[in-house]
Amino acid sequence: MKKISIDDISAHLVETIEMLKNNSDANASENEKIDIEAAKTIAELGKVVIDGYKVKAQVLGVISRTENPTLTREMSEAAGLIQDQKLLS
Repeated sequence: MKKISIDDISAHLVETIEMLKNNSDANASENEKIDIEAAKTIAELGKVVIDGYKVKAQVLGVISRTENPTLTREMSEAAGLIQDQKLLS
């Protein structure tokens, strides 16, 4: 299963918003629209995933106070909080 980053989730949620806006656009095709229930489901799932990232970030906050910066970088990447360890260098 592919790891999904916070940026991926954000992009999906923005796409969902755009599709909802297209519901009132007569020129939009059916592929560019989404029904309300599907959009609600996507939003709820996005919230669950974001809440999980919040917990991971809290754990990393605790780990970052240790004297092992390598562990912090490795854990940040493993948790999917960053995709490039250079961001924490």
